Amino acid sequence: MVCVFADQYFLFPVVAIALTAGMVLLCRWAFSRPKGGSLVRRTDYSPADKTTFGLLVDVRTTSTYNEARVSVSMLKDLGIKATAARTKEGWSVYVWPADEAAARGFLDAS
Repeated sequence: MVCVFADQYFLFPVVAIALTAGMVLLCRWAFSRPKGGSLVRRTDYSPADKTTFGLLVDVRTTSTYNEARVSVSMLKDLGIKATAARTKEGWSVYVWPADEAAARGFLDAS
């Protein structure tokens, strides 16, 4: 009886260990600290310009995060999609252009 894999019994474990080591190195790189260029973490924590948020429109800028979150919460209670972001001027509240007039009117009234 001839065994087909008799001459390759050493090859399978070497390939399996090499593939496992490659996956470990890839995962270490992907989930590493920001200094190494992580794929899953934000690496830039500096405040952004107000104009870097695409289609979103700034409706109010506050000095603290809590004030911005209160404004976002009030707008969400009205059914207006809103978010807060840290900018160079402080914390800005952003909404979609279609909701800008309603959001400004409500925030100015309150």
